Amino acid sequence: MRKLFNTGSSVVIEEFSTMQINGPYALLKLGPDFANVQCGDYMIEVSGEDLTVDVLQEEVAVFTFTTITAMNVSNKQERGALYGS
Repeated sequence: MRKLFNTGSSVVIEEFSTMQINGPYALLKLGPDFANVQCGDYMIEVSGEDLTVDVLQEEVAVFTFTTITAMNVSNKQERGALYGS
C-alpha cells in the first residue's frame, strides 16, 4: 500500500505509561528503562520502569512502561547537531 499524504509524526502518551509514535521516526538509543527517539526536528527522551517494546516497525513504535518517570522533548536545533547529521 502506498502513502498518499505525508502527514509527519504524531506522539501519543497514554495513561503515563505508554508512548506511541505514528509516522517517520528514528530510534537513537534504547535501554532497559529508556528510549531516545527523533521525530522530525524533535528529540524525545523518555524513561520509566520496566520498558517493554510492543511494536517497532518502520513508521509505528509503541513503548510501554510500568510508569513513565521522566520525559524530555527538545528541538534538535537547540541541542546542536546529532551524530551523522
